[in-house]
Amino acid sequence: MIYLYAYTNHKENLDSLRRVVALYKTLKEQNLESEILINDYRAQLLLKDWGYPLATTIETIKDIDAVATPEDLVVIDSPEKIEGKVLDYPNKFKAIIYINSLCKEVKFDNATIINTFLDNNLIFSKEKEQTRDKKAIYIYGDSDYNKTILKNSEIFKNKELDLYWGIYFFVKYEDDLAKIFNNIIESEEYYDILIQYQKIITSSIQIAIEARANGAFVEFLELDSLKECYVDILNKNDIKITKEINNTNNILLPIKNLNNYNNKIINIIKSYV
Repeated sequence: MIYLYAYTNHKENLDSLRRVVALYKTLKEQNLESEILINDYRAQLLLKDWGYPLATTIETIKDIDAVATPEDLVVIDSPEKIEGKVLDYPNKFKAIIYINSLCKEVKFDNATIINTFLDNNLIFSKEKEQTRDKKAIYIYGDSDYNKTILKNSEIFKNKELDLYWGIYFFVKYEDDLAKIFNNIIESEEYYDILIQYQKIITSSIQIAIEARANGAFVEFLELDSLKECYVDILNKNDIKITKEINNTNNILLPIKNLNNYNNKIINIIKSYV
């Protein structure tokens, strides 16, 4: 079995899950069986809403060995610390492939490390093309515990934007945001958004990459300071970084999409199967 572990947490985003979903889809297309491991029940339900089999939930990265066996290949996409018994995982399983999205080097002896943003080894989902009949949407991410969107409300007013409703947003928060945005789009519609909207404005690196890969015009709204490697990866893929939102009318679609970067990690996985 190939186990794909994605770190999911109600105070974080679901970028790890999006990359793991992309790998799951590609493996399935190549008739390779895999199973997704996640931490959070709500993320499990969202994954089901996205059309995927019910994932297995575990507490932390240290519980992967409660599910996987020595014959299994384990892919890990998580910002959790590599420490304790996790250090022995490469000796415990057939192989460990670690997806590093931390913008820094990670030490994990005997594991194969894929630096997604440092080395431009991007992993993303590619959806079937569709007529883009919707104008523009803003996606902050999957959680907004500090109510960052509301604190920056002046940026969004009178911009004719829809808003992606993050899975971990507060229930009563919706009433405040409904006064600023045209429509609230539910989190289960994420993959439809990638192919239905002409322009996607986001504050998530992974979502920016996936939106660009699927042919949308993408802007990255910088509400917090970006690490240098994130700036580099956005620039390399023609994603504009901005601190304000321009007029969303008269949008032109980009001429080209990203290539399918999933190939490198899929080939590594296949070498162990």
